[in-house]
Amino acid sequence: MSEEDMQRTLVAEFPPLTFTTDRDGAVTTIVNNGYTNESVTGTALFYQEVLIDLSGYAMDKKTFFPYSSFEQRNGPTIASFTADDRNIYDTIIVSSIPLSNEQVAINSYAQDLPGFTITNIGIPALDKAYRINRDPLMHQHQLIQSHDSTTANPAGSSIYRVTSSVNGSSLEPTAADVLYCYRILFCKGTDGSAFLPAARILLPGTISSEPTLEYMMRLKRSYELANQV
Repeated sequence: MSEEDMQRTLVAEFPPLTFTTDRDGAVTTIVNNGYTNESVTGTALFYQEVLIDLSGYAMDKKTFFPYSSFEQRNGPTIASFTADDRNIYDTIIVSSIPLSNEQVAINSYAQDLPGFTITNIGIPALDKAYRINRDPLMHQHQLIQSHDSTTANPAGSSIYRVTSSVNGSSLEPTAADVLYCYRILFCKGTDGSAFLPAARILLPGTISSEPTLEYMMRLKRSYELANQV
């Protein structure tokens, strides 16, 4: 394998999260491991940003060409909510441009991924977020996990099962010097607690050089996309 064609697997790690909510949905206890907690209209919302540093490759004018992306989780999600919508949303996004807090928290309102063609939602922050082009959203995956009565114990907790798995990865090449990785977790369940396991995202791909014109056009496009935020 030549120096111009290097195989690499980029990895971002996210720690586990434990939290408890009261009967009004407010978060009362949290073992956050670095997650940011924001309570939005009675929703327990948590997110964390992890960076993948590509500055060394960028200095050498290299481009990363991903050919796949996948996630791993260190065990099941376990929860014991007693009321309201007990579903738990677990979303991981890898973007070549930074996303604002409003864009990261998009799932707490609409449970949809950015980068798709969607009609006017009527909430300014969301309308702006949904106008993100798909190109920088290299990886997007949302799990919806639901209470499973067949695994419930007398205390009310159960191992949650995956009831929806939605993908929206562009897998577009990037010449960015940083990749921004986000994990967004939220639940509207009240009067209970949840444990979400550690997770990681892996992006196998090739680090390679492009012809000068193509590389300069890719950099120009990256700057244009960054201005969408």
